Amino acid sequence: MIHGIIDCATIQQQIELKQREEYLNKHNNSIWQDKNGYWKTYINDVEDGRKKRRLIKRKNKSDLEDMIVELYQAEDLNTFKNRYNKWIERQRICGRASETIYKYKADYKRFFKGYPIETMDIADINDEVLSMHITAVLEEKPIRWRALKGIFGYINGVFKKSIMDRVLPKDSNPCDYIDLPMFRHLCAEEEGKTAEERTLSVKERKVLLDKLHNPKAKNVNMVASFAIELALYTGMRVGELAALRWEDINTKQEYIRICHSEKRDRENNTTFISTTKNDKVRILPLTDEIKDVLKRTKEYELSKGYLGEFVFQNETGRIHATIISKCARAKTRSDDFTNQKSIHAIRRTLNSNMRCAGVSATAASSLLGHTVRVNEYNYTYDTIDMSTKKMYIEKAGKII
Repeated sequence: MIHGIIDCATIQQQIELKQREEYLNKHNNSIWQDKNGYWKTYINDVEDGRKKRRLIKRKNKSDLEDMIVELYQAEDLNTFKNRYNKWIERQRICGRASETIYKYKADYKRFFKGYPIETMDIADINDEVLSMHITAVLEEKPIRWRALKGIFGYINGVFKKSIMDRVLPKDSNPCDYIDLPMFRHLCAEEEGKTAEERTLSVKERKVLLDKLHNPKAKNVNMVASFAIELALYTGMRVGELAALRWEDINTKQEYIRICHSEKRDRENNTTFISTTKNDKVRILPLTDEIKDVLKRTKEYELSKGYLGEFVFQNETGRIHATIISKCARAKTRSDDFTNQKSIHAIRRTLNSNMRCAGVSATAASSLLGHTVRVNEYNYTYDTIDMSTKKMYIEKAGKII
């Protein structure tokens, strides 16, 4: 107070010093000086639900304390970045796969990192700000319409989470006022792959089976070859093939129980066995072809001393999904194929052949482990050859 007048600057300074002290008191980890004169401490981070300690250091103690204060201040701010991270954490708690969480983080770097919206308070972002952000990103980067819809879903989720957390009032989601199709003309063109590129023709399937049965290359991975052949008969996902156990095969009642899948933690570059992609168990009947490939697999692994818990394993143990995928692409890398084929292409082929043969959408999607909508939209193609179509047209033309 100067001559009875309140000194606002002094009061503000006192408030800031008090806040700084409160943030430093929140920091429970010790601060020390190493032999080189650097001041160090550990920061407690949470990543994918796991607590991690991160070492930080500065030449001066005051600079280190400044950094600690900034980190705790950032936690208190409701920036779009922080609210996005809280939305990701909710997705993890709700059971999203680690690969999906990884994708959310990768998409953030592509669509939000470095843009003004990143550091804006969530309450200051309205539909106009969102529209300007979407336009800026689409003008700078080749993002397809389907990807834009997915990313817009993230944004919508961030605002819904903020409303749930009472950071924003009800009915304050700016996404409700965005006409997303208006941005479609700014999107990159979709890749238009043909049915021939997305599936295997009858001829390609025969060539692939011949390569699997009669390998000519040296050092061929026979175990992966058996897995690919099983995929041709079952449409199993590559992760499901890698996680299949002998105990999942019921020879008495003649069915395969698909209940596990290999999943990958891309951030830590590790794999683990978990539930199937949709967390559901499905049953596949044992056909003569399936019985035969499983019989040959067991005989081969037994002769090599590989036989163990998992159906597909070698001298080092269970073979991973990446090995099966690489083998499938290697087997289809020749002029006999329109393009290299993946396990996904094999899944599309089996489903498309069933649908073209008259199998109901419900039955086909159940066997593949999809919803009907996903199965029809992403896995169903016209695989009927031209000669068969000609026959259908000729028969239809004769009907009076």
